[in-house]
Amino acid sequence: MIMALNMNAVFEEPMTVSVSDPVLLSFDQFTPLRRTPWAGTNISKMFKADLVPSAVDTPIGESWEFSCDPAYPSKILSTGQLLADFVREHSDQVLSPKLSASSKGACEILVKLLNAASPLSLQVHPEDGDPNLGPKECGKPESWLVLHAEPGAGIYVGFSRSLDKDELRKVLLDGDRAKDVLQFVPVKPGDYFEIKPGVPHAIGPGVTLLEPQRIFPGKSGKTYRMWDWGRKYDNQGRLDPNGEPRPLHVDEALRIIDPENQVGMKFVRSTMEAFHTIGLDESIIHQYPKNDHYQVHHIFKEDDEPIRLAVADGYGVFLSCEGRFKLKEAVSVGVGQPVLLPHQAMPLSMSGRGQAVLVTPAMSQVKFSKA
Repeated sequence: MIMALNMNAVFEEPMTVSVSDPVLLSFDQFTPLRRTPWAGTNISKMFKADLVPSAVDTPIGESWEFSCDPAYPSKILSTGQLLADFVREHSDQVLSPKLSASSKGACEILVKLLNAASPLSLQVHPEDGDPNLGPKECGKPESWLVLHAEPGAGIYVGFSRSLDKDELRKVLLDGDRAKDVLQFVPVKPGDYFEIKPGVPHAIGPGVTLLEPQRIFPGKSGKTYRMWDWGRKYDNQGRLDPNGEPRPLHVDEALRIIDPENQVGMKFVRSTMEAFHTIGLDESIIHQYPKNDHYQVHHIFKEDDEPIRLAVADGYGVFLSCEGRFKLKEAVSVGVGQPVLLPHQAMPLSMSGRGQAVLVTPAMSQVKFSKA
C-alpha cells in the first residue's frame, strides 16, 4: 500500500525574519554573580519581571540587551539565530549600505543594563592602541544614562583631591584608604556621563543605568581594575572574608590616568552631557549629543498618538523601560524587551505610552516627527 506523505509536515520551511520590520531579540543575557558580585535586584524587578518571572529578586549585575560579543550574545527571539550572524547575512539591510561598508558588515554597538547593590571596583579603560592590549582586546569607550537612583545614590568619577601617581599607588594598595580620595557624584534619572578612555570611574550602590559601548568584532573591551574596596570572594562570587580578592591592574591603570588633574566636580562636569529636548505634543525626546560611536535618545510618551522615527544611514537599538509600545503598527514591545530596528524598516511609527531608550550609530541622522 502506498501511503500519502504530508509534505508540509516533513519539509517544514524554516522561519524567516523580515529585515523590513522591527526584530525582537532575546532578553535574558544575564551575567553570573561570579562576574558581577556587586549585583542588585532592580534589573530583575523593574525590567524583566514580566519576561522572566522566575528571576524576580535575583541579583543581576548586567543584562546584555544588544550584543554581538560571543561572551553574552543576543539572539533573534523567534529563531534563535545569533544577532551577529543575522547582521552579517543582511548587513546592508540592517546597518545601511553606508554603515555596512565602513564597518565591514559588523555591528560595533553593545548595550547593557547595569544595577549595583554594592559599589563596583574603581576601574579605567585604555585607548585602542594601549601597548598592554592583547590581540583580541580593544578599548572600551562607554556612556552612562541613569535610569533609576535610590535616595543618596551616586557614582564615582575621578578624585576628590590632587595626588601624584606615587601617592595614589600607595593609597590603592593600602586597605581602605582609597575611598577617601574618590570623587562621589550624587545622580538622578536622566544624568548622562561619557566614560572615555583614561577616566577613573565606579558605579555606586542603588544606581541602575543604561550603558552603551563601542566594541570591535572579535575583540573584548579591556578594563584595568585599580581598587576593589578590600573585598574577598568565594568561587561563586559571594563575599567571603576567607576568599580571594579579584586581580588588580594598578600599574597599567596609573599609566593612563592623570590623578593630579582629574579632580573634583570640575572634572566630573567635563564628563557630563546635557540633552536637547524634542517636543511632539505629549511625546518628549531627550536627545544626548553624539560621541564618536553612537547617540542616545530617551523617549517619553504620555499619549497613544503615534510618532514617526526615521534613521538615515543606520539602524536603531530600542529598549522599553516603562509601559508598552507598538512599533510599525504591529510589533508590541513591553518593558525589558530589546528590539533591533533595521535600516530597511525605516521610517516606522511608534505608538503607546511609556518610556524607552533608543541608541543609534553616530553616522546616522535621526529624525522624530508627528506621524
